Amino acid sequence: MADHRLRTAARFTGLAVAALMLAFPAGVAAVTNEPIAQTGGMTATLPLLGSSLTVAVTLDPAGNISGVALTPTGTLTATKTSSEAVMFASADGSTRVSVNAKGDRLAISARATKLDDLLGAGTWSADVFGTGSLSTVAYTVDKDANGKPTVTIGTVTPAAGITAQPYSQKEHRCNSGGCAAGGVAFAYGGFVKQVLVSVRADKDGGARLKITLSGRDRMKLSGTLAELVGPRTWQGHLADGTKVTASYHVTPEGTVVFDSATGAPATSQATGHGLVVRFTGTDVGVKISLKQDKAGTYTLVVRGFSGHGHDGGHGGGHGRSR
Repeated sequence: MADHRLRTAARFTGLAVAALMLAFPAGVAAVTNEPIAQTGGMTATLPLLGSSLTVAVTLDPAGNISGVALTPTGTLTATKTSSEAVMFASADGSTRVSVNAKGDRLAISARATKLDDLLGAGTWSADVFGTGSLSTVAYTVDKDANGKPTVTIGTVTPAAGITAQPYSQKEHRCNSGGCAAGGVAFAYGGFVKQVLVSVRADKDGGARLKITLSGRDRMKLSGTLAELVGPRTWQGHLADGTKVTASYHVTPEGTVVFDSATGAPATSQATGHGLVVRFTGTDVGVKISLKQDKAGTYTLVVRGFSGHGHDGGHGGGHGRSR
């Protein structure tokens, strides 16, 4: 990708501290889904080589990586820059940092020659649901008596109106070197997003720390019909980054009605419990359903799709409902 700019800034406490900011040209196709794009990016402080490395990722409105700023205790050089992946490495290649954005995930990872180089405390923060306020998570990477990695989730501070639930997760396909993971599930307005901190120690002695934010384009709200009645809007974008919306409303009789679309022409088709809106000439759309259970509770489910078999798929449209 042309016209990449690499800037090195900031020197303090006698150490050469590189603040690397990579800027990317506008107009590229959408990379992440709307739930990830709406965060505007995320920032993580990683324990690295006995100190810390701060990685600040910026996403554009379409979910592409538009900037990455590093503040390490040494100099890392960018080795790859694109709208969905940015990579850095030390001069000898022993330490590597990467940022990846695609579909329903945004991840920051660091690789080192041994697990001990990744031990320590770190933090993560993001405007998880685009409300204008940051949620934060503290974590610690350590090792047990057998030298296997451990991950402990510390203080979690969700932004106003957002609920957060820490959890532990067993890492699959773990090799004999050992691995560990822990995360936090955030919920707001019927959406759920998760932050997972994982550590893997390889048999050859190398190790990787990875922090992943994931969020599907799926809203689920349950309550009485009266609580769900009224107008709502699903928002997304096409593969080329064009913003699109589909407005609809829930009637007092318990039906879903399509009102209008913006950004591109769209058609709607009724289903057994709601409707499907598709944007003409694309594989982008949204499925809306309203169901009542035996107890009388209604559930409204809004799921965006891009024609790739799952919401948030790469190369299609991605969205959120409000």
